[in-house]
Amino acid sequence: MFNEKYGPWAIITGASSGIGKEFANQLASKGLNLVLVARRNDKLLDLSEKLELKFKIQTKVIKLDLLEIGSVEKIILETKDLNVGMAILNAGMEVHGSFLFNNLEKETNVLRLNAIVPMQLAHHFGNKMIQRKKGGIIFVSSTFGHQAIPYFANYSASKSYILNLGQALNYEFKKSGVDVVVLSPGLTNTEMLNDMKDVNLKKLPIYLMQVTPVVKKALQSLGKNQIIIPGFLNNLMDVLGKFATPRWLLTNAFGFLVFRAIKK
Repeated sequence: MFNEKYGPWAIITGASSGIGKEFANQLASKGLNLVLVARRNDKLLDLSEKLELKFKIQTKVIKLDLLEIGSVEKIILETKDLNVGMAILNAGMEVHGSFLFNNLEKETNVLRLNAIVPMQLAHHFGNKMIQRKKGGIIFVSSTFGHQAIPYFANYSASKSYILNLGQALNYEFKKSGVDVVVLSPGLTNTEMLNDMKDVNLKKLPIYLMQVTPVVKKALQSLGKNQIIIPGFLNNLMDVLGKFATPRWLLTNAFGFLVFRAIKK
């Protein structure tokens, strides 16, 4: 049973919107209690109230900017008395454009939020789950993490780190009964699109997916797959990239396409 293996509590970072919010809805519908972590307290409280009322679950809201020093330690302290059987490591950010022209602090924050924080949380909650001999961790990567993407260079590199980390931990943890899967969505209808308004997405070989099937596919893949890429076309692009196109050529192709898409 899902609850028996992955409950009674699940923690979700970046829970206030997009993929994180959808994870909250789908896990609540399965009866899991939720620790909701994000910066925007009003959105978290609204989501918490609705989920508790609709699904008769318990929630705990942690208003927190994961870029703050000590943020992971605060999560550990706030959850020390909870039996967390599921961790959705979803919070992330992107910066795009010419690498040398981008703000260095923002690029450093990309690495911290997309790579370092989920690694630290996986280390903590993974230890707890292995002691229980059950549990699940979902890392949220991106199809951009499956190859080098010029003008999204640091973002794609950070998601590649998560891809490799999660895939390796799938192997390490499964002998202890803990399931790990990496979710690599393509372009998804979330608030992150607001940060990409200067990118003409029509000039890229990607298409928009909705959050519901993306999250559903991830939950269905726990215990079955190391990596899940929702969407037939996203999978086709990944296969072609891995087996039909030299890596250097793929990088050059994406560089040409992305440059055209963001050129003023």
